[in-house]
Amino acid sequence: MDTLLLNADGMPLSQVPLSVVTWQVAMRLMFLDKVRVLKEYDNWTVRSQHLEMKVPSIVIMTEQVKWSKTLKYSRANVYLRDDFTCQLQTTWRCKEAKGKVKLTELTLDHVVPRSHGGKTSWLNVCTSCKECNSEKGADHKIVPKKKPHKPTYYEILNKRKTLPIHIRDEEWRYYIDWPEHLVKVQPQPS
Repeated sequence: MDTLLLNADGMPLSQVPLSVVTWQVAMRLMFLDKVRVLKEYDNWTVRSQHLEMKVPSIVIMTEQVKWSKTLKYSRANVYLRDDFTCQLQTTWRCKEAKGKVKLTELTLDHVVPRSHGGKTSWLNVCTSCKECNSEKGADHKIVPKKKPHKPTYYEILNKRKTLPIHIRDEEWRYYIDWPEHLVKVQPQPS
């Protein structure tokens, strides 16, 4: 994503996920007079047969938008809620590591297995390592260490702010409320 989208008050519409849009969406919003450009990329220009424009890096809405703080169910948000740790810890290796495993080893486990009518929801899914998930199989008697719950937007935001964030432009730092040492700037397109 290329362009930071700010609400009319100068704050991002959302921090989790960060409200960014593609440069094409930003251009469309400009032409519809829904946003004003605060900053353009210095070295990124798009051209058509009759037009040449710099790509916007930061745009601000012309009118305040009410943004819902409803948290979307997603794999990433379940991992954040569960602190990227296996909640089952049924294998000796997982118990030794206190549930801390590589991100590539994490999966989602249905507390009540789907084969027993379990649904995919905040209250029935937890983070598990592949090995523990495989060992559990469809055994509904094995339960997670912590009971799954539906987190709040702010719970996930606070956990997300402990992790690095990659931004496209140095100046985005002034608009996002993120610990300075965790902000990583990706090089601008050329």
